[in-house]
Amino acid sequence: MPDMSGRIRLFLRTTENDYQLQLKEEALREGRRAGFTVEVESAQDNAGRQAAQITAAIANAHASNLVAVLVAPVSDDSVAPTVRAAAEAGVEWVMLNRKSGFIAELRRQFSDRAIFAVSPEQAEIGRIHGQQVRRLMPKGGCVLCVTGPITASSAQQRLDGLKSVLAEPYRLVTLNSDWTSEGARLALECWLKNLSKDSEVPGVFVAQNDEMALGLRQAARDAAVRLNLPLAKAPIVGCDGSPTLGQRLVREGRLRGTVVTPPASGPALEWIARMRSHGEIPPAVVVQRVRSFPALGSLRS
Repeated sequence: MPDMSGRIRLFLRTTENDYQLQLKEEALREGRRAGFTVEVESAQDNAGRQAAQITAAIANAHASNLVAVLVAPVSDDSVAPTVRAAAEAGVEWVMLNRKSGFIAELRRQFSDRAIFAVSPEQAEIGRIHGQQVRRLMPKGGCVLCVTGPITASSAQQRLDGLKSVLAEPYRLVTLNSDWTSEGARLALECWLKNLSKDSEVPGVFVAQNDEMALGLRQAARDAAVRLNLPLAKAPIVGCDGSPTLGQRLVREGRLRGTVVTPPASGPALEWIARMRSHGEIPPAVVVQRVRSFPALGSLRS
């Protein structure tokens, strides 16, 4: 029988985010099922700290019986050097929620190692956002989208998907934020300060995660009072769609919709277990399906 014991380290971007906590809970659940000990560290949104955490864990891999690291990156580029170090130490390496080009090259060099990504179809998230917008505002108009850091591949791919669906008569305004509610609130407040009285105001807001959607909601409501702008009733759609946050916000009427993205840590651990039990190398990218909540057919303007 293969030895399924060993430690797996999960490196999260933060523990102040609902989706990141889903990654933690799913990893712990699947780890128990598969017989792994899962340990979790948070980078507190600091890319340098995260790279140092991963590097330290790999350096101590033999002594700690480390078999794999799962990384939800603060920055794609900052964690790239840790992949080679992991492979050379005999440790499997998985990127969560992103797809990066450096994985393909390292898979060719270390063909006996599990080096791969587990990610929702990021462009499809953007396309679903576009379809939600078209149902909520069928005649067109101004759409304001707040993205995550534009250096994040996930943020750029979601934006590309949105743009592929929204052409004339839709006009897209894009603001960059940091995946947090406060960051999105400040981004919208700053944009509104520079808005001329003749400018078109957004008829729909899109946020690339549900926490930023909450920040947009707060800023829109504040602007409706302070600036007398018709923003308080503009529909807002988000993403992640966990039962405890995104879906709950939709049911409460605080958001009009979200995109459900299942946590990537569960499939990552399943593949690590398959690798260790059967020697089955995972694909370069394990793609997860996403869906609109509520279903697109139930959205109305």
